[in-house]
Amino acid sequence: MSASAPLPESSGDPELHQFVQKNREFVFRIKQDVSNIRKLMRKEFKLGSDDELILIQELLAIPKVDLSQCHTDPCDTAGCFNQIRAGLHTYHGYFSHIKEILPNFASHMDVLQVDVSNLSSNLQRQMQESGMTVVAYPQVEGQARPSFLQNEMQIGSYLVLRHFQKFLEMTLRALRHCSS
Repeated sequence: MSASAPLPESSGDPELHQFVQKNREFVFRIKQDVSNIRKLMRKEFKLGSDDELILIQELLAIPKVDLSQCHTDPCDTAGCFNQIRAGLHTYHGYFSHIKEILPNFASHMDVLQVDVSNLSSNLQRQMQESGMTVVAYPQVEGQARPSFLQNEMQIGSYLVLRHFQKFLEMTLRALRHCSS
């Protein structure tokens, strides 16, 4: 009989399901904003197609964020949410550097940083309310600029946004998986 009992990480928690639904909409809106910023960058910097940027992307070696905990079955909600928060923390730092090197896009990066902070806070709050272990990330001040943003500032910034958009797509899938 205990084998049929729902696991704590399953979607049997209506609050978790409501949280996931609300934040899926938020992630989708952020993803749309990133898409618009990428279009602005492509136009301003006269960048080629994404296919043409693949070689440069490989040379710059922009690291990808790990979301492996989000693909387990059943979903490891605590591990997944912590990995999403770690990724958000990473991109928040990247956006700070982009603001410095591309001042014309500073206001766009400010908006993304606020949204990233809000999403991370939402995840942290849900984790605390659900009694999950939360990893704390220190405020980053004076962090070294990633090398891929030093060498090819415009293309590197564009590719960071492209990676972030893919990260958001994976986050949407992860939230869907954790709520099913």
